[in-house]
Amino acid sequence: MKFQRSAVTFLVISSIVMGLAGCASKAGAQIAGAKIDGSGNLIVSLSDGSTTDVGYAVGPAGPIGSAGATGPAGATGATGPIGPAGSPAGSTGSALSSIVKDITPSIAYLDVFKGRAENIGSGIVIGKQGYILTAFHTVTGATSISVTINGGAPIPATMVTGAAGRDWAVIKLNSVPAGLQIAALGSSGASAVGDHVVLGGFALGYTPNPTFSYGIISAFRKYSDGFTYIQTDAAMNISDGGGPLLNAAGKVIGINSFADISDSSGDPAMQMEYCVPIDEITSLIQAYVG
Repeated sequence: MKFQRSAVTFLVISSIVMGLAGCASKAGAQIAGAKIDGSGNLIVSLSDGSTTDVGYAVGPAGPIGSAGATGPAGATGATGPIGPAGSPAGSTGSALSSIVKDITPSIAYLDVFKGRAENIGSGIVIGKQGYILTAFHTVTGATSISVTINGGAPIPATMVTGAAGRDWAVIKLNSVPAGLQIAALGSSGASAVGDHVVLGGFALGYTPNPTFSYGIISAFRKYSDGFTYIQTDAAMNISDGGGPLLNAAGKVIGINSFADISDSSGDPAMQMEYCVPIDEITSLIQAYVG
């Protein structure tokens, strides 16, 4: 054990020695010397040969205080259904990539000619006989429709049915390619504002693969045309029309229709995309597709 000495310590020792000297002179003995022994005690030697142990003059250094216990780590924060830190599949990356991987072979690239004018759009395979659901505005007035699925060869298609007001249409491939994959339809009525969604299509007509955007259902909004749409903040671009809006399970809950870019006064609007709710057209689709 080590001992600490300082100027203050020696002042204390001097005071003790001087005090003893004053007391000892009354008994006739004189202080001959003083020292601190190995235990830190002050030993005073008197002129008569005796010694006096005064006690601790310099105490040993106190032990270092022990550190307090470390608190437990905080609990991991909860994650959303496809949130940035979590998802049904365990992470954002794995959940979204799983949805994209599963739906990609069912998204159709539509090359539509209306006379000399060419219109590029998107669609989604919903029937094993080659039925494809798309937006009415994409195929209406078509003189020819060519469909490319999953990077395959273009296949001619014909119009089957649709409605301008609700902006939905069904077309049918003239020949069905091997391994055609059908998308699963979900329920728009089972969805809620705030639910995570994925929007797919051939944005800007880029090929060979569809592109995807991610967001939430912002509202179920009754628009000026009198119809109710699924409003989302997932990005929708030119040529996405007719492509699918998917829920967190990868099921089709809407068909991409249009986007607001400004309000009635011309002020710009952002991330206000509208999709036709699948529940409103499911029975119409089944009447043709089965």
